[in-house]
Amino acid sequence: MTARAAAPIAVLLVFLTSLAGGASAQRGAECTRWREIFAGMPTRTITIDAGAKTHALRVKSADTPPRQAGGFQCATPEEIQQHLILFDFGHEITSQFHMNNVPAPLDIAFVKQDGRIFSILRMDPGPRLYGPMGAFRYALEARVGFFESQGIRQGEARMTVPEVAR
Repeated sequence: MTARAAAPIAVLLVFLTSLAGGASAQRGAECTRWREIFAGMPTRTITIDAGAKTHALRVKSADTPPRQAGGFQCATPEEIQQHLILFDFGHEITSQFHMNNVPAPLDIAFVKQDGRIFSILRMDPGPRLYGPMGAFRYALEARVGFFESQGIRQGEARMTVPEVAR
């Protein structure tokens, strides 16, 4: 290849690299925002009755739209292992969750207003949307295998969330 033929290729490579750098910088700023939201989530204790066993669990509370949008986005795999996030929508809604910017698969339990856990799904990283067949008030995100390891099964477990002032 001659120097003259290589020049347009070099310009194209510089252009593509600048696009990737811009996307990376945008993702970096976006992740900074999500990390701040995650760090600022208040914690609370919930209980889950699963058969003869009661679990008292400390959870991060996603109780506002920014916290709900953030969830585990840009969290580290270690944070996913150590934390649970409770999404509280205040009333039953129909919605779906995505796993963009989440580095590891999660399990998610969907909970009715009365506390009944009616659906537990596995979510894998990526743009796919996940949701139960029906409305829910709460969603509880955890590392993959958490619910099974605790004996928490859909249709058989009930979650209690103490009310807090909004």
